[in-house]
Amino acid sequence: MLKSFFKYLAAGLAVFTASTAIAYDNSRSPSFEAARVGRGFENISIHPNGDEWLVSEFSNAFTPHKAGYLLIYNLRDHSYQRLDLPMNYSYLGASFSSTGEKILFIRQPPSRKGGHDDVMNSYARGEIVIMNRDGSDYRVLPMPPNRVVCPTLSPSGTKLAYLVASSDKPPARWTFMAYYDIWEFDLNSGENQLFAGPLTFYHATMISYLSESEIIASAMFPYHTGTDEHYGSFSQYQGSEIFRIKRGIRFAPEPIYYDLPFAKFPSVDQQGNIFYETAPSKIGFSLTRKDIHGNTTIWRAPRMNMAAVSQYTVDPGGAYVAFIYGGPPIKSKEGSSALGYFDLKTEKWISVAPPPVSESTLIPLKINQ
Repeated sequence: MLKSFFKYLAAGLAVFTASTAIAYDNSRSPSFEAARVGRGFENISIHPNGDEWLVSEFSNAFTPHKAGYLLIYNLRDHSYQRLDLPMNYSYLGASFSSTGEKILFIRQPPSRKGGHDDVMNSYARGEIVIMNRDGSDYRVLPMPPNRVVCPTLSPSGTKLAYLVASSDKPPARWTFMAYYDIWEFDLNSGENQLFAGPLTFYHATMISYLSESEIIASAMFPYHTGTDEHYGSFSQYQGSEIFRIKRGIRFAPEPIYYDLPFAKFPSVDQQGNIFYETAPSKIGFSLTRKDIHGNTTIWRAPRMNMAAVSQYTVDPGGAYVAFIYGGPPIKSKEGSSALGYFDLKTEKWISVAPPPVSESTLIPLKINQ
């Protein structure tokens, strides 16, 4: 009888616990301990194991000038390890392949003097590199240096898509480069050609494959739409910057997910759920999920001392969403960005602070250039 009593008591406690679960409250800004000092974080990619973040960070830890380093931050043990790449380049835009076996990134000469012209000269000489995780099979793609952004591998690992900007912008403009097209390199044949278009987006921040023949992009104002007007009117599409682009299309499609204002920064998990930023009128900036069944979930984002999110990246397994945020409130000589993640199980916003680049340990690589 006593055993049965405890059995029913346990069942009752389980029901009570389930019934008192607290739903996420979008009526108020969630708590979040924002960084007080900024760093030079530029990009995050998450390994399929969910523990390792491939981070691109700019720092002057080892040189008089700022240079971009590739590091791996471990979410479990909080270690920060630096890939032992040649010091005569800056490295940025790094990402894992879908299997985690390969790493691809951009290398470019560092901007030693600073200033608009020197920075633009550095970006104009970017090259795409792909290598195995241990540094073996190190390949610089055989194409002229250019203003390349966001290289990404197809699911099969046989093709590599990337953005190319055709123009620099004058000093004091809100973006360094403009007029982006999507190109694709075949790693088997060496063929390099436009993935679609030319579409010529005025601005673009990221692309990734949805399948072997379709890409999702965060971009705005494609020029070549088959009409004389720019697409992507903020009033018509509520400022959506998300496009699904099929290989070989001639003109830009309509942006998607404009049921909520200002959709951008899409990231897709292994199940096909899409996470992105929106700004509903009564909530403000939020993390939004469109699941594989078309259902929408919204989580209001913290204010972060007026700093803004510049990237959302979902863990491939769908356990959390990492993000980069930054702005003037946390600006320092190292930069103005910081890291965090949103735990999808606990629905908590959590700050992440890797050790300084100067304290990172070195990961030896088997580079065979």
